Amino acid sequence: MSHFATPFIVVNLGCEMVYVIDQRLKAQNIGADKSERVLTDVVTVLLHPKLLDELFIPQPVATHVVIKQLLQDISATSIMKLDDYSMKKLWDLMTMIVKWQVSVATNKNIFDITRRHLKNVATIMPQYFPTCIIEQAMRRFQSLAQRFTDDDYKCIINTLILWFSEYHTKISVLIRLGLQRKDGTFNLPSTINPKILQNLGENIYIYDCKKNPIDEYESKCADTSEISCLLASMENVTPKQAIVKIQLPIEFGDSQSKKRTLEISCDTQFESIATNRKITTTDLTFNPNIPSTPQEDLLQMLEENK
Repeated sequence: MSHFATPFIVVNLGCEMVYVIDQRLKAQNIGADKSERVLTDVVTVLLHPKLLDELFIPQPVATHVVIKQLLQDISATSIMKLDDYSMKKLWDLMTMIVKWQVSVATNKNIFDITRRHLKNVATIMPQYFPTCIIEQAMRRFQSLAQRFTDDDYKCIINTLILWFSEYHTKISVLIRLGLQRKDGTFNLPSTINPKILQNLGENIYIYDCKKNPIDEYESKCADTSEISCLLASMENVTPKQAIVKIQLPIEFGDSQSKKRTLEISCDTQFESIATNRKITTTDLTFNPNIPSTPQEDLLQMLEENK
């Protein structure tokens, strides 16, 4: 069952990405309308049935490069723009948190982690967000769980541990919560808050009581790679036509076949948005005037390809 590792990796990393984006949107007092649109756009594409159809096809686990690009493309479908630096920091944070969750989980916990990720993402979505998208994703994993044997559980958890084994970044929120040591290794489960262990996949930022982690960790923990400010500044961008291409990590047919790509039109107009932080780097650009949403473009594209 290691051939089903890819949807676990993509969905769990994607949910952690949503947690981070939500946290940064709130930390910088971004307006509710724009915050809700960012979350709606990202989650709609992340959990879109057509994308999950592709991910749940039995396949060798996708490479790190492919999954990173896939999640970067998914983040680009929203009305925000992450530069390469921000995406690298976001990737470090997502991979290390999921790696920690997998490292302390029991074999059968992997499905619990995924379900809890999805349930917690549902709690931060706007009221108008169609819950059926998240419910359908949960049913896919539940259906897969019913087919798993004990050996399948061992196989999937070992595959995930191996996949995440190359990441060793120090993450300040993990250090603050006592989950990671300053040398980058993880603390033993016996030393960790039992409530956190019993709720793997939950948004760990609810346990982080640091009132001003950004300023403190910029000055005291510069050697860590946690995102210091994902929404650093928002500036004017010259309008241009672009196509966001979501490269699916599955190859069909023989080795000469091309991987399928979801193409999303992004003909956007950007304007300045004031924030409560004065930072000179550009990590996110909001666009309040998009003719159609990424979900609409995606659904239209899928209808055309039927």
